[in-house]
Amino acid sequence: MAFGLAAWMVWGHFAAWAQNVAIEPRPSVRITRTDEAIKIDGRLDEPAWETAEVIRDFRQQEPVEGAPPTEKTECRLLYDKTYVYIGIRCFDSEPDKINARDLNRDSSFGNDDKVVVLLDTYRDGRNAYRFSVNPLGTQSDALITDEGRDFNLAWDTQWLSAATRDQEGWAAEMAIPLVSLRFRKGADTWGFNVSRVIRRKNEIVLWTSWQRAFGLLRVSQAGVLTGVEGITRSRLVEIKPYVTGRLRQNVPDPLGNRFDQGFSGAVGVEVARVGITPSVTAEFTVNPDFGQAEVDQQVVNLTRFSVFFPERRDFFLENAGIFLFGRPGVNQMFFTRRIGLTDDGAPLPIDFGAKVTGKAGKWNLGFLHVETRPLREVQPDGTERVAVPRERFTVARVKRDLGTRSNVGAIALNRQGGEGRPYNRGVGLDAQINFNDYWTSYAFFAKTFSPGLRGDATTFRVQSGYDTNQMRLFGIYEEIGRNYNPEMGFVLRRDVRQYFGDGAYKWRPPAVAKTIREIRFEGFGEYYQDRTTGDLQTRTVAAAISVDFANSASATIRPWRTETDVLIRPFRIRPGIVIPPGEYTFNRHGANFGTNRSRRIVFDAGGSWGSFYSGQRQEANASLTWRPDSHLSLAVSHSFNAVQLPQGDFSTNLFNGRVTYNFSRKWLSTCLVQVNSAARLTSINARVRYIYRPNSDIFFIYNQTTGVGIERPNRQFQIKVTYDFIR
Repeated sequence: MAFGLAAWMVWGHFAAWAQNVAIEPRPSVRITRTDEAIKIDGRLDEPAWETAEVIRDFRQQEPVEGAPPTEKTECRLLYDKTYVYIGIRCFDSEPDKINARDLNRDSSFGNDDKVVVLLDTYRDGRNAYRFSVNPLGTQSDALITDEGRDFNLAWDTQWLSAATRDQEGWAAEMAIPLVSLRFRKGADTWGFNVSRVIRRKNEIVLWTSWQRAFGLLRVSQAGVLTGVEGITRSRLVEIKPYVTGRLRQNVPDPLGNRFDQGFSGAVGVEVARVGITPSVTAEFTVNPDFGQAEVDQQVVNLTRFSVFFPERRDFFLENAGIFLFGRPGVNQMFFTRRIGLTDDGAPLPIDFGAKVTGKAGKWNLGFLHVETRPLREVQPDGTERVAVPRERFTVARVKRDLGTRSNVGAIALNRQGGEGRPYNRGVGLDAQINFNDYWTSYAFFAKTFSPGLRGDATTFRVQSGYDTNQMRLFGIYEEIGRNYNPEMGFVLRRDVRQYFGDGAYKWRPPAVAKTIREIRFEGFGEYYQDRTTGDLQTRTVAAAISVDFANSASATIRPWRTETDVLIRPFRIRPGIVIPPGEYTFNRHGANFGTNRSRRIVFDAGGSWGSFYSGQRQEANASLTWRPDSHLSLAVSHSFNAVQLPQGDFSTNLFNGRVTYNFSRKWLSTCLVQVNSAARLTSINARVRYIYRPNSDIFFIYNQTTGVGIERPNRQFQIKVTYDFIR
């Protein structure tokens, strides 16, 4: 059945090509070669900038689609044997109102003005590099895969940026090393786009892809960058070693049967990269340390399903988009947090890892192999035994481009060794088919192989969505077998069949356009049934009305949400409180709002109320962010639940507080405090980062966890130094 549906999608895709309306020709700009030295100071005062072609024809995406911008923007491009240079002049009639408050690298700049550039160096209309700068010159870089299906903000590379402000507005300069980019040798065009955000006006302008249904992530709508045939680069050779020392007190080891104390140190290679070809790169890591990764955000889970925590480790995040297969966070065949972490999130040491990613013609390639170190423990008689054997993880992924925006692919996975079953394997096929610019579909089929689990070990899914300025329609059909067991992935439910439908009508009333930008009337229905018996498991129907205001404030009202949940076994929702098996139907209501995102103070609040299983539940949450200047940011949030059940009443509180103080773009500091009444834990994660040269850092990290929810309070202080060699 899955193959038939996928075949239908492929056939429909090619049939739709013949019916599509003519596509407007893409604008083009030529990049100019220069032999003049360009100083990255944000001034654009070198004579070479005057010789470059200028992009001036920007249009609004917001608030008035296709309208001329309210402020002028100019973009120029140069290159030499080492860098691609991008200079952007942002004129502003009220320069004293430019928003510039964020010095954090890789920020979304949600409170700031910014410029963003996109480079589609393969010109495949799917994947691209994204570089962004705010008026302080702060950098943010990311990888875009499959037009935003994966947006990887964790990707970092060496590049230079600077920005200046004056009476005419602000200007930014970027210098992107050619060794940081992958491209086909001899190509004569790249894809290119540039956008600007004027935060106080909630205005977004782009060179191309300015339609509201598209935006910058729609790589296939990018303009054409000519003159690149002269761009070459030397073979990429990069190595980033590290040295670290840590002082621990009562930190549980991964086996959970002892506590680490005292000082320890380590050296290793955080990442090494070698360019196999200009478009294919091999990466390696040896004894990696992920101490600088931010801790997980704590949650209060009042469902009977596992919580999905995102990956935060750099080696696994970089170029992760090629390995994406399935439904992220719900039915994901490969999830890198299964590597080097226990089920409880405790780190397991990794000996080494290797990764090859890139593009060869129309083929996108990915290969990953990682081995964890065996863990030994001392037995009562003084002898050692291997408590956790060495574990090997291997993934191979391939995708082939079809047409302008579609692809088909395959994946194969193997886990060998470790605890539990001696091996676990999986294979899968998937296809992403875009019938036109608004209608896209995705389907996959996968099977796992595990000792002791025979039969019914497959899953498949078909989804299709249609999204325009006026409406959104989305549908899913999915089946997951009883013995489907992706031990290198994440699956929320097994032995289920799911039906899901979602729709929205988007209305922009012209009479109130100065106050209200868009009103959306939304609704969805979801139905899970037992795949073996056909019995109902969960049914949900809900409706909402959302309002986006012209000043970027927002509000949502959820007048009703009806859910039926069938428990086939007792559900222990809290210690000492168990909901018995049975069919429960509950009705809930809710609302939330957020204030103007451009202000120094941003406030969000929301809540829901109504029945909950055989009782009642009230939920409230609020967050406040204060950015008085470009150095200091204070953010606090609180989530509260009050639950009344015949089996017992309880309440939960989750508090998060974050203080960020950035002395400059190079000296960054942050401290996160989390207090979780449900887990009875308090945690502190403090970090100071000094970027002493591009992509090279010194970290000072302090972690502490206390509370009655753990056996002993634990603390750790760590210093880590990295140095990035690249040529």
